[in-house]
Amino acid sequence: MTNKPGYGGLLRDGGFEAFLWTQFLGAFNDNVFKMIVSVFAVSVAAGGDVSARNLALAGAVFVIPFLLFAGWAGQLADKFSKTRVLQVTKAFEMSIMLLGTAALLAGRMDLLLVALFLLAAQANFFSPAKYGILPEMLSEAQITRANGLLELTTFIAIVIGSSFGTFLYARWQHAPLRMGLTMLAIAVAGSLASLRIRKVPAAPQSSPFRWNPFHEIVEGTRALAKRKPMALAVCGISWFWFVGGLFQMALLLAGPESLHVSGARAGLLITALAAGIGLGSLAAGALSGDYIELALVPAGSLLMGLGSLGLGGTADYGFAIGFLVVIGFGGGLFAVPLNAYLQEEAGAAEKGRILATNNFFNMLGVIAASGVLWLLHDRLQWHAGTIIFALGVLMLAGSLYLTARMPEIVVRFALWCLANLLFRIRIEGAENIPRTGAALLAANHVSYADAVLVGYASRRRTVHFLMWQPIFDIPVANYFFQVLQAIPIGIESPKATIRALRTARGELERGELVGIFPEGSISRTGEIRNFERGFEKILQGTDAPILPMHIEGLWGHPFSFKGGRIFASWERAWRPRVTIRIGRPMNGAISGMELQQAVIELANGTGVTTWTSSVL
Repeated sequence: MTNKPGYGGLLRDGGFEAFLWTQFLGAFNDNVFKMIVSVFAVSVAAGGDVSARNLALAGAVFVIPFLLFAGWAGQLADKFSKTRVLQVTKAFEMSIMLLGTAALLAGRMDLLLVALFLLAAQANFFSPAKYGILPEMLSEAQITRANGLLELTTFIAIVIGSSFGTFLYARWQHAPLRMGLTMLAIAVAGSLASLRIRKVPAAPQSSPFRWNPFHEIVEGTRALAKRKPMALAVCGISWFWFVGGLFQMALLLAGPESLHVSGARAGLLITALAAGIGLGSLAAGALSGDYIELALVPAGSLLMGLGSLGLGGTADYGFAIGFLVVIGFGGGLFAVPLNAYLQEEAGAAEKGRILATNNFFNMLGVIAASGVLWLLHDRLQWHAGTIIFALGVLMLAGSLYLTARMPEIVVRFALWCLANLLFRIRIEGAENIPRTGAALLAANHVSYADAVLVGYASRRRTVHFLMWQPIFDIPVANYFFQVLQAIPIGIESPKATIRALRTARGELERGELVGIFPEGSISRTGEIRNFERGFEKILQGTDAPILPMHIEGLWGHPFSFKGGRIFASWERAWRPRVTIRIGRPMNGAISGMELQQAVIELANGTGVTTWTSSVL
């Protein structure tokens, strides 16, 4: 399992690089063959109605295996090594290309459809293993980046493969053997690449193989019904496929109807959309860093919605290209974190089942998109631009819904972005903060930005900070403090303080992170003041560790009290370099003096044994 940081580490990982080439060549070959079959279907048809029927039939043939065999694909991914499943399915692709070559030589549409059906079946069995293997061969810190690269290369394969398929048919229409051998060579290259994918063991599995292909889908749906966050992730990914399918078809109609373009210029519209998705996928991996950042999902929906409103209302080709890149970029931000979350949250023994269930619902979304297009465009006579505009309205509504469903994640991500805009942040000892379980974070207090920076250092969903009631009650800011579940400390009586400390202790007992500034107030000199004993009351009766933290580089910033008041000093106003050091967990009865000494040691550069770079 690789732990190398960043995209560079991923691309230098031989096992992951082989995996990326394997799936890229597979997606590329799928689209080359699909395009050849589509062009062949049109060329052999006697009339326009027959051509449309053949194209519709080819589309249905490619979708049906994902509905029929999704359950079997999930079982195989769970029962056997996902590496082995990938390798066997890639070998099967070579046999399919031989059949496809024979069909081209015979000039038979029925045999081409059989080959297309088998190719779709191969892709169906490939998919759960493809997505399920990522958490098994990579560390959690690389999952989102890996998904970003996966989506980027997939959409590149779709765009280039579709164009290359058209080119092959135009050049070698009367030399079908050359077309077939080219596709066979691509399949062989993909199969050879799969042999270098890192070996992962099969998940422990005792249940028998179910020959009912829908048994796994039913069981997967039941499992999702009991785990609402995962169910929402599947709904979100299926919504993305529905919107993508409807958008692609509406875009093909919008070319001649709204933008008055056809041919190559219409094809560039799809290319712009795919390019945007690829860039958005890379950005999702970069912004998420070592964590799965779900706050990108509503941000992606917002971008898709705004871009769709613009595209639906324009007749200018240049503006349309720009809007499509924005829409695709938002799509990448939307889909990548959801896929990464689903892969990480699904248990090892059920990963194939959950991902196969996800594929099943994704394909239902694609089919629903075709039905909605027929209803809106053919029956209700909606213009293509109107359909795209309506999609924009729905996606904006979706972003508002998602924001309402997880406001703390959105607010935290907004503060994360703000912190990166205001400061250049370096984190030392970030791995000392536990990914799960309780801990009390205790930091020095030198500015009004400290709470944001402590929260930045932990990518856990929430850090419950204790803060003085007058600050908690500041208008407008109060909403954000409530969303972030801060704990106000009343100043009207000692009882109010005790209630706040008990609330903080309750959060620790629930396995949450609590943040506190033991000095009690912001430093007026830049030096660390004596620690008060409130943290001892919070820890009393719990076994939660306390993590000392030190924030360096903010004395002299406008948010500090250098000069006697806030905004008195501007010497470090422009993106100062801030270092956050996190010490090793301290357990047992810790005195204020011992905790203060631990923070002072961090300030002196000791007390931290490991280092991690900033998120990006």
